[in-house]
Order: sequence, then structure tokens, then C-alpha cells
Amino acid sequence: MGYTRSLAYPWALTGIFAAVHLVITLIPFTIAIGGSGEISFGLVSAPMVGFLVGPFFGVLAVIIGSLIAMFINPSIAILGLFTVIATAAGAFAAGAMRTKIRVAIPLLFLVSMGMFLISPIGPIIPEFILFHFIIFLLSLLFIVPGIGTKLIEPLRLDRNFNRASGLVSLWLLSIVAVALDNVVGSAIGVYYFSIAFGMDPTTLAGLFALGIPVIPLERLFGSIVVGAILVGLAEALARTNFGLPLSRIGKYELFELGEDEI
Repeated sequence: MGYTRSLAYPWALTGIFAAVHLVITLIPFTIAIGGSGEISFGLVSAPMVGFLVGPFFGVLAVIIGSLIAMFINPSIAILGLFTVIATAAGAFAAGAMRTKIRVAIPLLFLVSMGMFLISPIGPIIPEFILFHFIIFLLSLLFIVPGIGTKLIEPLRLDRNFNRASGLVSLWLLSIVAVALDNVVGSAIGVYYFSIAFGMDPTTLAGLFALGIPVIPLERLFGSIVVGAILVGLAEALARTNFGLPLSRIGKYELFELGEDEI
């Protein structure tokens, strides 16, 4: 399919998937978990876009789609314009996992958890990031020699990729992506609510404490939804030649791993 070699192709995909993410983000439906937690469809679409279009074009598409969605429906901008950073982090994780820059994913976890711990509420409820720390440990599996090789290989979506290991890899990718989204948003949120609304540490810590039992259930459920979608996409894409994931058809993602580097 010659058109996939065009330099305009990745930019066209960026616009298309920005629109897809925009529409999905604006769907006025959420799934409530445990009474107070909610999962929006935007949580699902960001990792999907990142997985399909990569850590550069995918993140760009999610940022564009999220910004437009926020202007259309300002109520979804919980962290103001900073909201897009958390969403983009999920897309980045899903897109970067099969690339040389996958090492940046656990680093983002560490930076975000560190920002939270040194915040005004970090010493009050350090247990808030326990779940994120567990997922951080899971993200390290992708960079451990031997284990990382087995996890990354199915993500290339060759026609004969191992379906069983692919299922594990795609779920791990999904839980890492949705958890990174949350920990980045939480780290930003602590400072945003403190500065923008002048909330005192005790009150803010109380609000964050409400999420401790909810977030693990919320993110696990979200990872199952994202993983199920990616499994279906992986099966379809392995049998076709649509140029997706984007990095399969050119050097658009410069950090994509070659076969000899897996």
C-alpha cells in the first residue's frame, strides 16, 4: 500500500485519531466504580491511539483531541489545561512500550510519585501511591533483559505472534498506561488544587484518601477494557496491511526497536 509511505500519512493519521479521541472523550457516559470513581471513555481511547499511532504522533493526536474536547465541554478539564498532560501520559506509555524509549515509562512513574511524596499532602497519605508503585514494578518487566524481550515481541504484531503471550503483554501495557495517566494526574492535581483553590493540606489529603480504595478497582477495570480492545485490534492488524501500528510501515517512530534489538 504505497500511500502509507507518504510523509503526509502519519500527519493524516494524527488528525484522524485526534478526531476519534475527541468524539470518544465527549461521549456523556461513564462507568461508576465503587460509588465515587468513574472511568470515562477518554481513558480507553488515549492508550488505544498511542498504541496505534506511536509515542509521538499518538501523543500529539491525544493532546489535540483533548484540548478541543475541553473547550467544547470545560467540565471535563478537572485540572484545567494540565488535564491533557495526564491523558497524554497514558498515550505515551502505550505507544512507547515497544520502542527504545520505553525506559522513560518507569522514570515517569518515579518522577510523578516523587512529586506526590514531596507535596504538602505526601507525608500525610503516602499510601496513596502504593497501587502506582506496584504498577511501576510491573512496568520494569518491559526493560528487564529476557523478560522484556518476551513481552515486547508480541507487540510487533507479526502475523504469527504468540497469542497467549500477546494477551499478557497487551494487558500489562494497558494497566501501565492507565495507571501512569492516573499518577501523573494525581501529582499535578496536588499542586493544582493547592495553588488554584488554596486548599489546605489536611482537606486535600482527605479528598485524595477517598480515592485510595477506588483507584485500583477503577484502573484494573479500565485496563481490562483497554486490553480487550487492543487484543481485538492486534488480531485484526496482524492479518492486514493497513500500516498500523504506524511504526510498522516506515521510520516515522525513530525509536522503534528493530528485530535484532528485541
